[in-house]
Amino acid sequence: MSLDANLAIFHHLLAFALVGVLMAEWAVLRGPISAQSVRFLPKLDAAYGIAALLLLIVGYLRVRYGVKGFAFYSGNPVFWMKIAFFAAVGLLSIIPTLSFFRWSRAFKSTNALPTDAQWIRARRLVLIEVHLLAPVMIFAAIMARGIGL
Repeated sequence: MSLDANLAIFHHLLAFALVGVLMAEWAVLRGPISAQSVRFLPKLDAAYGIAALLLLIVGYLRVRYGVKGFAFYSGNPVFWMKIAFFAAVGLLSIIPTLSFFRWSRAFKSTNALPTDAQWIRARRLVLIEVHLLAPVMIFAAIMARGIGL
């Protein structure tokens, strides 16, 4: 199988993994505040971060070494919209990530759980991330068909 095909496969699998892990975070945050969920969220979030980083690396490799090449992507405004939305999700994800690790540290040292307001805020931010990922997928489909060139 060609390098281009392998990169495309890994890129898609990582995108689905990213969405899956983010949905798992949201599902945990929809549940009650518990010691188990406070311990589990940083692990989920680490998987989310790894998936995002690998997705960026494989995406870069697709742009650099894929069949379509850099010129196809760099001149396409739809590509840049996709990147902008992905970056927005990444930046927004910093807030829940910091919360998850802060909650975990607090629980380890004092058995303190987050407040309802903190929990709800994290749940809302993760849901916003989920919604912001939808345009990333839409832009990817549009871009793959040469729209925006």
